Amino acid sequence: MSNMAIKVDKDLFAQEKDIDLGQYFKVLWRYKWPIILFVTLVTGAVTFFLMNTDPYYRSSGRLLIESEQAKAVSIDDVYGLDSSRKEYLQTQFEIIKSRRLAERVIERLNLIVHPEFVLPKYPKWQQWLLDKVETAPNQDPMEVVRAQLQQYLYWLPVDWNPPPPDPVKQLEQRRVLLLNEFSSRLSISPVPNTQLVDISFYAKNPRLAALVANTMGDIYIENHLDAKLNVTRKASQWLSARLDELLVGLRQSEERLQRFRETEGLLEIDGTVGLVSREMSELTAQLAMARQRRDDARSLLNLVRRKGADSIEDLDGLTEISGHRLIQEMQKSEVAASSNVAELSKRYGPKHNKMIAAKAQLTEVRANMRSQVRKLVQGIEQEYTTLNASAQALERQLERAKTQYQEQSRVEVQYRELQREVESNRRIYETFLNRMKETGAVADFNAAHARFTDLAEPALYPAKPKKKMLLIIAVMASTIFGCVVALAHNALTDTITAGEQVETKLAAKMLGIIPLQKTKGRLDASHFFSNDANSFAEAWRTVRTGYLLAHLDDGAKLICITSTVPGEGKSTSSYNFSLALSQLEKVLLIEADLRKPVLAGSLQLPSYQPGLSNLIAATHSSNDCVYSVPDTNLDVMVAGTPVSNPLEVLASPQFKSQLELLSQKYDRIIIDTAPVDVVSDALVVSRLVQSTIYVVKFGKARRELIRRSLTRLFAVHAKIDGIVLNAVPKDQATYKRYKSYYGTGKS
Repeated sequence: MSNMAIKVDKDLFAQEKDIDLGQYFKVLWRYKWPIILFVTLVTGAVTFFLMNTDPYYRSSGRLLIESEQAKAVSIDDVYGLDSSRKEYLQTQFEIIKSRRLAERVIERLNLIVHPEFVLPKYPKWQQWLLDKVETAPNQDPMEVVRAQLQQYLYWLPVDWNPPPPDPVKQLEQRRVLLLNEFSSRLSISPVPNTQLVDISFYAKNPRLAALVANTMGDIYIENHLDAKLNVTRKASQWLSARLDELLVGLRQSEERLQRFRETEGLLEIDGTVGLVSREMSELTAQLAMARQRRDDARSLLNLVRRKGADSIEDLDGLTEISGHRLIQEMQKSEVAASSNVAELSKRYGPKHNKMIAAKAQLTEVRANMRSQVRKLVQGIEQEYTTLNASAQALERQLERAKTQYQEQSRVEVQYRELQREVESNRRIYETFLNRMKETGAVADFNAAHARFTDLAEPALYPAKPKKKMLLIIAVMASTIFGCVVALAHNALTDTITAGEQVETKLAAKMLGIIPLQKTKGRLDASHFFSNDANSFAEAWRTVRTGYLLAHLDDGAKLICITSTVPGEGKSTSSYNFSLALSQLEKVLLIEADLRKPVLAGSLQLPSYQPGLSNLIAATHSSNDCVYSVPDTNLDVMVAGTPVSNPLEVLASPQFKSQLELLSQKYDRIIIDTAPVDVVSDALVVSRLVQSTIYVVKFGKARRELIRRSLTRLFAVHAKIDGIVLNAVPKDQATYKRYKSYYGTGKS
């Protein structure tokens, strides 16, 4: 079950995706004359416009914009342009299109008085009026026009004196309009991936177009040079003024430095500070040595004082004492004297003169040694005193040197600050001086940043309008637009306009297609059988044949003919179908449309002609109510006297019984009923007959409305044999194919 459902869904999807291009072509073919007329009108209008449009010629010159400009010296900071950036070329293109350059070109070429750019004094509509009147030399043309218009337009003021235009405002407006016109004709086209740009201009005169394009390039180059020179001059002026200020500042800083030197008595700050620094170093070394010697002397003095100055034996053990040169010599003398006493004592007695002399010498030597020791002790004390005084003196000198060094350092800091200010001012001054010299060097440097690679030449052929292309576009666009409108109109109207639509859109059988026939409001049997209506009559005979073949077995004597809405030719179709049947059978046509009967008037019968309503009301007999069409087997029963309740009359048993009686006298009875969508009369009648024929007028009722009406008939179990497509234009493809297939002959 699911596989079947999927298959059905796929089939439906495939059907929905099918596009009937042939149907679209048929719709377009049906609208071919309106489309052709529209295309012709549009093409004619475009042709007329092109014939009255002046051609424009286009001339183009090609410029090469240098990205690396030739400069005598490097002063990029002065110009402020970075030609290496990708925005540089785009900026130059916008400069070329600027209004300032356009104004300079207009001024140089004096385009304000050129015939192509001279604006009319009056608008076109005013100029047209002025061309229609004749004025005296001193008359205001617009006053004459106003006077003549006042004859027809009474509300115009009698004293019409418009204020005179403001010359300044007019000049400004003219300038703006001229600039807009000039800009609209100018075209700037960069060549991709290059530094080239095409300058193009449109003009009615080819020489003017070339002249403007070349002049625009020249003005652009000159504008760049002028801008560069102006920037250079302004930079020079600014640098000059700034240089004077810097020079004054430099001199003031130098004067402050000199005054400081004089105040502090400085010759060279580096030598003074260095000298003080070296002096401090030497004093520090001397002080360290003096302190060491003083400490040594103090230690020795303290030791001597502890051992006592008179204890020669203890002092003799001191290295500082025993090591003294005099003490060593005295010790040698003592050793020698002691040795001499010892030697003499071996040979002489104690009282010997030599012994006495030797001992006296030994005693003297020892006394001298004690005296020398005492002197050494005193020398140690004096040396300590001297060393201590020397160390203190060195300490005082070092403190003075430190104070002097700190003072010199403070002076050096101030000196360095003033010196740095002088050097900084000098560097800035020299930088500006060099920049000023560079700017002055390039002030007259006229190297162009752009040049022409191709000058504009007068064009030989117009550039616009491209008449052939515009005509082709007009034809194609109007054709496409006309086709779209035709398809949209067909989709919006949604009516039956082809025989195929009867089966595809309404799902009904088509009995035949009836061509459009002008009857001038009356029904004439002789015209139906004449050669003039041969194709029209043959179409109804075709409907008759198809109907009879479908009812060979059941006969179907009672036939109802109806439609969707009024105006579809239902009554006319009933009459013509009856005439076609009358050629083979005895036929009665009953007009059951009691609400809006038309047969009596179309057959030129009197208004009091009795008919169906009279027969049902039993005021007249059937013979009184029937009108026989001359030279035919057709009888017609018109609606008769108007009634207030048509639906009750048709639903009455009398109507049904009268149909049964009339069926015994006629082979076929055609009943013309009211439209289905308007009233329910056709629903009642369709239940009393064996067959129903539905008339649809070409392009009249919408498909949805027709389908709804058919649904109402099916709801009451009406048997609908088919649909007759009525009033089909003879130039439609639908009728032509039908005529060719059935051979309906000449129309």
